[in-house]
Amino acid sequence: MKKTFYILLTVLLLVFALPVTAFAAGEQDGRVVLGSNFILESGDTLEGDLAIIGGTATLEPESTVTGSVVVVGGNLEADGLIEEDLAVVGGNANLGPEAVIGGDLVTFGGNVNRGMAQVEGDVISGEELDFPFSFRFERWFEGPLGFAPAIRTSFVWRVGQYIFQSVMLAALAMLVTMFFPKQTRLVADTILEQPVLAGAFGLLTVIVGTILFVLLIVTICLALAGVAGIALLVAGWVFGLIALGLEIGERLGNALNRSFQPVMAAGLGTLVLTLVINGIGFIACVGWLVPFLVGAVGLGAVLMTRYGSRPYASAAVEEPPAPKKRSTKKS
Repeated sequence: MKKTFYILLTVLLLVFALPVTAFAAGEQDGRVVLGSNFILESGDTLEGDLAIIGGTATLEPESTVTGSVVVVGGNLEADGLIEEDLAVVGGNANLGPEAVIGGDLVTFGGNVNRGMAQVEGDVISGEELDFPFSFRFERWFEGPLGFAPAIRTSFVWRVGQYIFQSVMLAALAMLVTMFFPKQTRLVADTILEQPVLAGAFGLLTVIVGTILFVLLIVTICLALAGVAGIALLVAGWVFGLIALGLEIGERLGNALNRSFQPVMAAGLGTLVLTLVINGIGFIACVGWLVPFLVGAVGLGAVLMTRYGSRPYASAAVEEPPAPKKRSTKKS
């Protein structure tokens, strides 16, 4: 019915993945059900969209959702009116006999029991989805290395890349924590103990280091040293994010009264961290600031601990303990 539904679905998933964006909308702009239960009683109307992420929602008969409904790993019992689209991604939906879907019904890795429900739009399964990935070389611009094409990709492609990068970094975090648990823990502790100093050190390193390594690359003779330096900075940047993800994962486990192993905590925390900070990057003009600052703090802590090889020595010098007095008692 509406080819633009694919973009709508992607936008909804992106917005619902960002707590800042979702809660800034207000009560009348939709509802996010995150690991909890929600009931829209008979006769009630929900203005906006409804997202069920790992939770359960019930739409009673004669209830109305004026927007779209997205189910991600959750459960939906619907017997009311959904004025726009219904998308089920890795979840379950049971449509009652009085349920009406005003738009499309899309399933991707989920289960939908339609029953006698009325679907006014198209019914599309996962294998039929055709995301509009596109690359267009619209114009050429002149950069420091000469002329290069300005590549413009579709919004859906960028969102797919954002999710893929987050998942891959989470997998890398599990591997790094598996082989270097002490180093990762040491960097995470340094971030907690010295966040301001780590951020300042990281910012200074990014600015000075980038200029220095680019100059080395331009000299040709020392290009290899410049490339190696940039590689070390990138590795430190990623290592810092993983260490911060470890701390976030452990705190999530405490909040959920669960005890995660460090490997699992690092993977979960890094996934949540990258989804949030990279998602904020979609905000025009200022979206880059939060990911950059978070990465700088992590990089600073990595460099302060020499890539987790030794604790950071505080500037404060402890006074040596007073020498013990020898006993003068004569035998």
